[in-house]
Amino acid sequence: MLGKNQKMEVNVLHKYLYEIRNLRIDRAHGSAPHQPVLLLSIIEMIEQGQITENKIIPSPGLVETFIKYWTKVTNRKPKLELPFFHMKSRSFWHHQPNSGYETALSVIPQIKSFTQLRNIIAYGYFDDALYLLLTNAETRDIIQQTIIETYLLDFKEAIYSLISEEKQISEYSQKILQHVDHDFSIDKPFVPFNAKKSTRTSGFRKAIMQVYTYTCVICEIQILTLDGASLTEAAHIVPVEHLGNDDVRNGISLCQQHHWGFDNGLLSVNEVYKVIVSDLMVEKGPLEWKFTTLTDKGILLPENREHYPAPEAFAWHRENVFRK
Repeated sequence: MLGKNQKMEVNVLHKYLYEIRNLRIDRAHGSAPHQPVLLLSIIEMIEQGQITENKIIPSPGLVETFIKYWTKVTNRKPKLELPFFHMKSRSFWHHQPNSGYETALSVIPQIKSFTQLRNIIAYGYFDDALYLLLTNAETRDIIQQTIIETYLLDFKEAIYSLISEEKQISEYSQKILQHVDHDFSIDKPFVPFNAKKSTRTSGFRKAIMQVYTYTCVICEIQILTLDGASLTEAAHIVPVEHLGNDDVRNGISLCQQHHWGFDNGLLSVNEVYKVIVSDLMVEKGPLEWKFTTLTDKGILLPENREHYPAPEAFAWHRENVFRK
């Protein structure tokens, strides 16, 4: 027999399950389950520790997760701004406007772009009671299953396969982030656990993108398109083929241009985290694109000092890759 508190929890869960079963989706133009996919994306990020408080920011990470689920259920163009804004029609979803946009948010009928969304809305948030349910593994699974069974039944197998794969990738990524409790070593390659190559690659990238927020550490550019492309890449400082490992301190986020320059020894980083540029090249083109303008520029460093790139890794790169 359920106690009073348990009965209340069950009633609260049933209330939100009813709301979730009645989301607005665009049935007139084919399959466009924006709101269910957004909820699945948020659930994954809560489960993986990427969302740790009741503030769902329209971030690059949310965009990437949304697109990952979206492409499993439709070939239509993904528009994260639509569900993020219009889910306010549900009683459980709310918006916190950016300063100065309080009136605008209260009167605008729609958001037309992701840029407009980020300009106007700082974050979305759930009722506290629903967020509490989403932080509990058991009730989170029930809500996740309800979304899939209600809106994505035809794609059930693909969705659950994706969820299983992402759990492995996330576990690999979290092990990488947690390994900072151990001393960094070039001589002892770190691999959290045996996994297929695609899981290792995705797990390493996930950790690096989380630490550097999809931003190039050299030029500090951040571009993530709504078709899932990112300008930045997860780069090993000591390459895997030279005993480089998946320790987060052996990785940095680089745009494609500076990744190429780093891998080919035209760029490196000194012992005080400043860019050094090889003299063994000839440059032509716009001044702002030239590598030589980066000399002595400090690189972008993680918020958490424990995730700073290892000086030993950069020392290896200067000795074995950098063109002197």
